[in-house]
Amino acid sequence: MGLPLLQSERSFAIRSDIVFLSGMSLAYEVVLWDWNGTLLDDAGFGSGIINNMMRKRGLPEKSREEHSQIFDFPVIGYYERAGFDFSKEPFEELSHEFIDAYYRDVKRCSLQAGARNVLESVKQKGCRQLILSASRQDHLEDQVLFYELTGFFEELLGIDSVHAPGKTGRGCEWIESANVSRKNVLLIGDTVHDAQVAGKMGIDCWLVGSGHNSESRLRETNCPYFNSLLEIESALRLNTGERAGA
Repeated sequence: MGLPLLQSERSFAIRSDIVFLSGMSLAYEVVLWDWNGTLLDDAGFGSGIINNMMRKRGLPEKSREEHSQIFDFPVIGYYERAGFDFSKEPFEELSHEFIDAYYRDVKRCSLQAGARNVLESVKQKGCRQLILSASRQDHLEDQVLFYELTGFFEELLGIDSVHAPGKTGRGCEWIESANVSRKNVLLIGDTVHDAQVAGKMGIDCWLVGSGHNSESRLRETNCPYFNSLLEIESALRLNTGERAGA
């Protein structure tokens, strides 16, 4: 991975229909998007479900900021930090309760502000776009279809519920078989885990702060940080030398 630049040193440009990050001496030909929290604005919805579960058990609820500080993968650690007692209820039962509530109402969530615009901007630059997600494959396909985004993506890389290699395993499988140099692939996500996945894959990562993890946690990764997809869209604008996310 290229060395991350300090926030005040980053500038962006588009040249020859390939996305460049100025100062990193590399071009991105493929953009891998995380789904939950990055393109889909569901972090607040998910933390609301966790709070409801905690309220039912007499546990103190947490603010959105508190959730963003403790959310992590594997999610069993997140549940533990939230205050659930696995000696009283096994994690598997809690997880099923969350998943049932999540998929019952998730389509009430909106896309992140600027999601369609940034996808269109990347498409117009001639870049390949895929989604790499920890969501189950059939759920991911259904949601992307529901939000009418299918046409933007070459492939949707979700988790096979039978084999379940995990998001890291799925990404590493893809990069090993893809006909593309690792230096030309960018992962855009909203969690520390996304930075870890990108590290395992040997690719660069940009992080957006409108999802599951707080700005302070994301900045600790030293990946380029953006407050929103609107800032990323600005960074990818054709023939611009604007500074973004400073």
